[in-house]
Amino acid sequence: MKKNVSLRVIIAISVFLCLFSNIYSQEKQSIQSIENLASKYEKEGNNMEMARCQSKLGFLYKDENNLAKSTEYFLKAIKSNEILGNLNAIKTICVNVGMNYTETENYDQALIYFKKSLKINEKQGKKLELVADLLNIGQTLQNLKNYTESNQNLEKAVSIAQEFSDIKSLKTCYATLAENYDKLGNSGKSQEFFELASSIKTHMQKEELTKFETRTKQAENEVSIKESEIKSKDSKIQKISKEQQLTLDLLQKQKELVDLKSTEIKSKEKLHLAEQKNTLIIIGSLGMILFLLFIFFLFIAKQLRAKKKANILLQENNQKITEQKKEIEIQRDIANTQKKKITDSILYAQRIQNAILPPLSSIEKAIPDHFILYRPRDIVSGDFYWMTERENFVVLAVVDCTGHGVPGAFMSMLGVAFLNEIINKATFNRHFLSLSANDILNQLRKNVINSLHQSNQSTENKDGMDVSLIIIDYDKMQLQFAGAHNPLYIIRNGELTQYAGDPMPIGVYKNCEESFKNVVLPLVENDLIYLFTDGYYDQFGGEKNFKMLSANFRNYLLEIHNHSMDEQKRLLLEFYDKWKGKREQIDDVTIFGFKFQSQYKISNAPMYKLWRDKRILIAEDVEINFLLLVEALRPTKTQIFRVENGKDAVDFCTTNDVDLILMDIHMPVMNGIEATKLIKAIKPHLPIIAQTAVGSPQDIEEIMEAGCNDYIAKPIDLKLFLSIVRKYLIK
Repeated sequence: MKKNVSLRVIIAISVFLCLFSNIYSQEKQSIQSIENLASKYEKEGNNMEMARCQSKLGFLYKDENNLAKSTEYFLKAIKSNEILGNLNAIKTICVNVGMNYTETENYDQALIYFKKSLKINEKQGKKLELVADLLNIGQTLQNLKNYTESNQNLEKAVSIAQEFSDIKSLKTCYATLAENYDKLGNSGKSQEFFELASSIKTHMQKEELTKFETRTKQAENEVSIKESEIKSKDSKIQKISKEQQLTLDLLQKQKELVDLKSTEIKSKEKLHLAEQKNTLIIIGSLGMILFLLFIFFLFIAKQLRAKKKANILLQENNQKITEQKKEIEIQRDIANTQKKKITDSILYAQRIQNAILPPLSSIEKAIPDHFILYRPRDIVSGDFYWMTERENFVVLAVVDCTGHGVPGAFMSMLGVAFLNEIINKATFNRHFLSLSANDILNQLRKNVINSLHQSNQSTENKDGMDVSLIIIDYDKMQLQFAGAHNPLYIIRNGELTQYAGDPMPIGVYKNCEESFKNVVLPLVENDLIYLFTDGYYDQFGGEKNFKMLSANFRNYLLEIHNHSMDEQKRLLLEFYDKWKGKREQIDDVTIFGFKFQSQYKISNAPMYKLWRDKRILIAEDVEINFLLLVEALRPTKTQIFRVENGKDAVDFCTTNDVDLILMDIHMPVMNGIEATKLIKAIKPHLPIIAQTAVGSPQDIEEIMEAGCNDYIAKPIDLKLFLSIVRKYLIK
């Protein structure tokens, strides 16, 4: 038996191999014959038939994975169809050529042919086919790491796919957009498109499940119908058997009556024969009934097995769907939790970043007639504005750091710290009057290169800043300007003059040994001066989705320059929002505009006259927090002392006299709460102001119970901070 089975298997395999070899040889003959036909039609000048053969050869070679030959014949077919003017064939073949180049990772060539198909579909107005072309172009640009242009094409594809409710294309577009934004470092947009793609995927899975349940119910109904048919047949068979039995009984009785008239011997013989026939009929009927019952049970068993198998398959699919749903929900919850943590951290970083910007009160005192248009692209910004005042000088800068969002914010804090350090050193060394605008930029560039360890190698990041910086001398009515990429605009008597910055950034660059140029300009009463980053006029918008460009920005400034500063800010925002429309903001936007008025002189002396002889102890272990407090108190000329833990604060107060303590409540060795209790036991009338990170009710309760006179919350509001200090320092 086993030998027969093995023999049958061998015979079956042999037959299969023969069939396969015949098919393969026929396919080879088919390719050869079509190539011969193509050559024949080329000689005859029959372009239509030649184009058909070339297209067919392209597909046949593609099926054999011979992409080089496939592309060769597709390109020939494109030329033939261009002669014929057959645009439909050309766009189809272009897509296949693009796919071939994609499979061989020749993305530049693939992009060319996908764009050819796109142009034809645009010309023919076939919107549904445009979706596939835009998606192909978007994915090819993604492979070329051109994520921004890829997003532009994908967003166009999304718009058309939404119009036609093409959910499969929408899912692919959203997933590709999520990957692109992840590569660009925009986690918010990446998560948004990932959730859109996931929701479409879940919707499609639900539809598939609904179809499967419908097919299962149909199968169950068919089984039920077949079972009822079998029961009906069974009842009919039983009825027929009874009728047959009655008929046979009647015949038997008739025969018995006839036999009674025969002789006694014949009657007995006939009776015996009748009994034998009756037995055979009964046995045959029983056999038939048993056979029919056997067939019926086989059929029922088969249906039950099929139903059981379908139920098992349904349960497995349900279990898989449930597991997938749970996994998606878990991943969604994790993503939402991570997103919330990240967002909370960034929001706190925003408070810190806003705290280090110049206080509006200081700007209004130094430059009363001004406006600041400051709109970050994300929560935190890579742009910042900075100002300081010394005697009758104002130093003002508008800075655009590499990147935006969190990376740009880190660079902006670095820039603020360096600018403060440069000005403070100049003031301390008593040579501020000799400091020029280009000196500040030169020192800023040196600090950035050193802190980021840049060595001008081609493989390292070229992080840096673009800056417009001016120094206003109110006594001489003169302005110094130095720029790294960013220019300066001055409007005087209705004419706008542009002063270009040097074509190099604050950071490592091929000419980073060269000094920035210093431009000295005389100022006239009511000159309008504008410093800005490129985020405003680089925005895409308008009817054709082009950049605004700096020329349009200059023209609009001339159009609105006669309005007040506040009105100019409103009009600039209105113009920007109208230009941008519903499109995404692509960069941080900062514009600082003001009117020069010589009668405003800077003098902080009266405000802080009574502070000069005061002694303040700062108990703070975090360096950046200490530096912020020092910078806030610098104009007051108070004497500042520092300790880094609670124990040192107690020791210092025991041996030294101070007028006020700024006490951080969270420090190593001994926290600020315990230190406050010990200091108040020694010097109960010494005012202590606590510092707390968020000002929670629990922290405030502990602060007041320890004996603190007041508290300030971080990040510090400098205006409020100086007001609280003055309340306890100046009686």
